[in-house]
Amino acid sequence: MPQKFVDDESGYLAWVDAHSDGFIVNIDEPQTTPQYPMVHTALHKSLSSAKRANYTTGRYFKVCSDRLEDLEAWSQKKYGRALTRCRLCM
Repeated sequence: MPQKFVDDESGYLAWVDAHSDGFIVNIDEPQTTPQYPMVHTALHKSLSSAKRANYTTGRYFKVCSDRLEDLEAWSQKKYGRALTRCRLCM
């Protein structure tokens, strides 16, 4: 089941640490980025590096799951579209 992280940096980073085989959907709340929602593997360092912050705050939030199929279904239900796959990690 997908787990949504909004204003929860520590919870999000803990999920990433515990689910290295999982998937992360990056979303901007105003929905101004045409390629979002975009899915990444949990190992993609730009989504979990300690050198960065603001993963789940401001205009961004994350939805995570161990199953890509669950995130695809969530995106279809919520946004009516398929996820865009990251060209770097997928």
